[in-house]
Amino acid sequence: MIGDEGSEADIEHSLKFLHDALERCPRARRARAMDGGAGVGRVTKHVLLKMFNSVHLIEGSEALSKHSRRYLGNKRAQRCSFAHARLEGFQPMPGAFDLVWIQWTLQYMIDDDVVEFLRNCAASLERFGVVVVKENRPSWRGKESRFEFDTPAGPNARFDITRPDAHHAWLFAQAGLCVVHSEHFDETTAWLLAPRNERAAGPSVSR
Repeated sequence: MIGDEGSEADIEHSLKFLHDALERCPRARRARAMDGGAGVGRVTKHVLLKMFNSVHLIEGSEALSKHSRRYLGNKRAQRCSFAHARLEGFQPMPGAFDLVWIQWTLQYMIDDDVVEFLRNCAASLERFGVVVVKENRPSWRGKESRFEFDTPAGPNARFDITRPDAHHAWLFAQAGLCVVHSEHFDETTAWLLAPRNERAAGPSVSR
């Protein structure tokens, strides 16, 4: 996620969703989180650092990654680590994180890259860790099952695709993740995901 363009309402929803997610998964630790596609660190600053001891920010833009240190401020930045890397090729250490948060990021990736990234995220989780994904959903009333594409012109333009919920669920399954909980907020859908083997094990997730 890029910057501060999200509203306070989005932050409030994210905080509540994360609080509820950790209640649903009581064995998930609150030590280390990853912010995938972190931008300048908006989610890290206002959400993740409020509930986790430290956060690892991964961002594909070198300029945004550098700016995130200033945006967070010295005190918060001391609890963070930073990586400039393409998400689809990022391979973290197994068991490195208790939570992976991904927001407004998958829309800039093709399906194959989304699956690869999510698989790597799942592999990076501590035993009872979870993934949260928050992405836009199609806004056409009555046509929520359709895809929306944005292909703007210009040297700095970025292709993006808004996927329907059903397609996101299919991508999650391809990556070995199952949906523990999902909910709509404004124009977004938020998902709580767990690796399929941990979901099957049962004790880490409560209904």
